[in-house]
Amino acid sequence: MFSLATKSDELAAAGEQQHDTYRSNVPFPHIVLDDFVDPTTLKAVLAEVDAVDRNARYAKFVDRKTDHNKFAFKPEAVGPQTTQLVNFLNSGPFIGYLEKLTGIDGLLADPSYFGGGVHWIENGGFLEIHADFNHLKKYNLERRINLLLYLNTDWDDSYNGHLELWDRATMSKAKAVAPLFDRCVIFSTTKESLHGHPVPLSAPPGRARRSIALYYYTNTWDPTDQSHTTIYHISRNNPVRLRPSRIVRGLLLDLIPPIFRKSARAIKRAIKGEKLAELWD
Repeated sequence: MFSLATKSDELAAAGEQQHDTYRSNVPFPHIVLDDFVDPTTLKAVLAEVDAVDRNARYAKFVDRKTDHNKFAFKPEAVGPQTTQLVNFLNSGPFIGYLEKLTGIDGLLADPSYFGGGVHWIENGGFLEIHADFNHLKKYNLERRINLLLYLNTDWDDSYNGHLELWDRATMSKAKAVAPLFDRCVIFSTTKESLHGHPVPLSAPPGRARRSIALYYYTNTWDPTDQSHTTIYHISRNNPVRLRPSRIVRGLLLDLIPPIFRKSARAIKRAIKGEKLAELWD
């Protein structure tokens, strides 16, 4: 269990101790850790989350075929206790723990919380199985790690909302993790890392699925790689949600040597630059 005052060497030692478990877990590198942070701290965060105004302008509501009945908030919009906890999870000492845990050096937190922050799923909500986007374009960073910290007390299995980890080779569920209070799930984000909570929430009135979601990156983005947004693989109504255009584009990019892909992007940027120059003339 960590507190906001846990020292760098203690964090690093914990990461080293858990590294082998993380790397060997299937269907992709991950770890599930209970009693992750001081419960007094997390209860104070939960109180702020439960009091947040979901009708305020700062609340982002998502209602799509792929993710339904979801609210998202930046930590500072929730309250000071939430902000303090997230600042710890994005701090240098904690990132040092993540580096020892995962074996990935040079991890960086995202100050914009793009796609992350505090998540609140209403009854009936779900998130279909997917692979996360791989490129944070705003900062030109490569996505590497997800951290999910759950805030749900007295959670019953009948409420659903379990995080499912899928094996891509067989396209089948390999593990289901209940979103219990003070349980943290950390995993590597690649095209193989299929996850989600696809079964609609079926909780009693007034109950919601609440979590903190943070993502970590490295400054290793290769411009010759294929950037992609979130890829949804599974649907209750359609076995595969991959758009045909995306499949064709991916096949073509795989066939084109990296040097030509890089040249094509350079030409495209040059053309855009010329068009912008014309507009300013």
